Amino acid sequence: MSLLKEPVIRHSPSTGADSPDVWGIYDPDTGSIQYVCADPATKRAALIDVVWNLDPKHYRFSTGSMDQVLALVAEQGLTVAWVLDTHPHADHVMASAQLGRRTGAPTAIGDKVGDIARIWAGLYNLPHAFDPVRDFDRLLAPGETILLGDLSIRVMLSPGHTLGR
Repeated sequence: MSLLKEPVIRHSPSTGADSPDVWGIYDPDTGSIQYVCADPATKRAALIDVVWNLDPKHYRFSTGSMDQVLALVAEQGLTVAWVLDTHPHADHVMASAQLGRRTGAPTAIGDKVGDIARIWAGLYNLPHAFDPVRDFDRLLAPGETILLGDLSIRVMLSPGHTLGR
């Protein structure tokens, strides 16, 4: 359990022509790190692994983490080009669908997510709760590339944390 009680933002500036600006935003409630990755030349950004805030005591969701990420995007003069999840998250609630609606940017996740959705459907007895084809605009295959402004993002499968990472 982390002793940090407040969000922490760290910026790693671009180091050259093929390098993005990256901000990591630590969320103390989930212990997760959300990312904003941007092409410094075009100001096009990807939001990665952003979370909904959940108050389990009162069964309430809030958008504090999303709002903080979008405030950073506005402060930096960025335009959201992608909303990405690296894998399905069982330890917190993904905010990608809501961010896609709020920004108009397409949502994407690795195509192995279908395997996890099938496992979760049986495990939680919720066969229609998580449908990656319905819930994401793109399912990305390992080795596939997408553009973020003038930068290319290559999808890499790195299993271990979950089946779909």
